[in-house]
Amino acid sequence: MKYTPLDVRHKEFVNQLNGYSKREVKEFLAGVADDFEELERQHRGMQERLLQLENQVNELRQGEESLRRVVVSAERIGNEMKQNAERDATITLKDAETRSAAMLAEAESAKEHLYREALSKARDIRLDIERVRSEKSMFLSQFRALLTTYLDSVERNEDKGTG
Repeated sequence: MKYTPLDVRHKEFVNQLNGYSKREVKEFLAGVADDFEELERQHRGMQERLLQLENQVNELRQGEESLRRVVVSAERIGNEMKQNAERDATITLKDAETRSAAMLAEAESAKEHLYREALSKARDIRLDIERVRSEKSMFLSQFRALLTTYLDSVERNEDKGTG
């Protein structure tokens, strides 16, 4: 299933007892959605650039065709120009393909990096939640023991006072 930044921004999770912090989840999802939007913008830019390069190649090919019609009487010169135009078009196309592949690989790498980073942050959040739960439990136990000690002390003082 492909998620869009809008899907991430509007994702709702089921509330459960002691669930995740809604604020932290929403902040995290907003960050992920922002990253996805940036990747989508980059991807669209790459697609537009590829289309421009394809248009340039088409224009070069059209120019090549015009040159062939114009230079019919000078066949030798026309052949040389045709070969040069084809070579230039091939180089331009290969260069465009190489740059496109590099841009796509870079976008894929960035996406993978963001994904690994998001997983790492999620693990950190889970560890923080467990640590806070543990600290809460320890605090309650210590507080309960302190209250018990104070109660015992009060009861001993009452017994001394009545005796």
